[in-house]
Amino acid sequence: MKKIIVVSAGILSLALFSCGTTSQASAKAKESAVTKQTVSFVRPEKISVSQLPDGFASVGFAFKGDLNSSVTVRTKAELLSALRKGGVIYVNGMIDLSDGMLPEEAGGSNAALDAFVKKYSKFSTYKEYKDAYVAACTLSTEDSSKGPKSSLYETMHTLNLAYRDVITLTLRANTYLVGANENSGFFGGSISISGVSNVIIRNLTIRDAYDPFPHHEANDGYNAQHDTVSIQNSKNIWIDHCTICDTRTVSHVLTAGKNDEKWQTYDGLCDIANGCDNITVSYCKFMNHDKTMLIGSSDSESITPEKRHVTLHHNYFYNCGQRLPMVRLTTVHTYNNFFEVDSSAPYKSNYALGVRYNALIHSENNYYGKGTGYSFSGASGSKQGTVYSVGDIDKTSNGKKAGQFKTSKSPLFEIKYPYATLSAEEVPDYVKANAGAGAIPVAQ
Repeated sequence: MKKIIVVSAGILSLALFSCGTTSQASAKAKESAVTKQTVSFVRPEKISVSQLPDGFASVGFAFKGDLNSSVTVRTKAELLSALRKGGVIYVNGMIDLSDGMLPEEAGGSNAALDAFVKKYSKFSTYKEYKDAYVAACTLSTEDSSKGPKSSLYETMHTLNLAYRDVITLTLRANTYLVGANENSGFFGGSISISGVSNVIIRNLTIRDAYDPFPHHEANDGYNAQHDTVSIQNSKNIWIDHCTICDTRTVSHVLTAGKNDEKWQTYDGLCDIANGCDNITVSYCKFMNHDKTMLIGSSDSESITPEKRHVTLHHNYFYNCGQRLPMVRLTTVHTYNNFFEVDSSAPYKSNYALGVRYNALIHSENNYYGKGTGYSFSGASGSKQGTVYSVGDIDKTSNGKKAGQFKTSKSPLFEIKYPYATLSAEEVPDYVKANAGAGAIPVAQ
């Protein structure tokens, strides 16, 4: 599949903010129309470190490492050593970031996790700690800075932070991280991209950022705190051709010995928050997760959508419950993504795209498939975001959730990069064949 649909980047650059468009902006739009660039859709044939980002991540991207020099890692120790230097790093094989503590089933334990609990608490085993923590909580316990806290808050917090320190990979600026083959990546850990720029992650399977020490939230059960990929205060980040997923599901406990609640050991698969800008997530496969992708952590973030830009294209959201993504205070261009839920889904599908406070979303030629609860959901009152939808196909169970977001008949913002799309009809087959780790070969 080579040339499929031609899109004119110059024409698309006519998409200006619909509210308060000035005569100066109109003049720039006319200039863009005159100097338009035509881009043909071409299927990527291989993954090479000579390739640099597309989408918003390409705007101002300036990799300062040597793309002609690389190191290959096969163990956690080798990986940690290579990450201290940055540059091009090939990962060969699956690396356990949990030091053997990832249990076989959700809520379970093993010898390594038992030893960890014994080292950092008064308890001899994970089960002993878990039973005590569940007994110490009530439905109204809020084990966060807000309170009211449980009697084991300090113990839970100590265990959680110590575990986070074991499993977290911290990336530095100008790092190009690539899976060497279709069976390469990480499990049992979390990737932190914080306060850096010019980072690329490609062709990796990243699974099971498991948190055995979730904290209780009032009337919401026990919730995990470690994202699979966390992007904070960073710019020019490209996540491409990765498979990001869970293989364990939610389990349940009896809070205070009588109230059945979830023991949720996963947070987000890919969350983007705070002072981030120019992020692209492309050709990734997100699987078997509930709260999948959050862009903007709260309504109170001190940022405007004009300062945070994200592109999502050709991603496959399979059997995910919600937040695909959920967006606040961000300008998002989402195109040619495929959303699918079938009978094997571990979580009930709530919605695909969450249009929340001050979100500006350009949804283009996406396929919102059967099994998904709603294509678009949002918020009530003044906390709504705005969507411009063009060329989308909506086969979801309930369609768009009425009254929870604003819609626009014209584009909301300027798209400053060239791109090309498939028609929405072609998206399911194409995206299923080409998204995720191992979908195309790696050139070394």
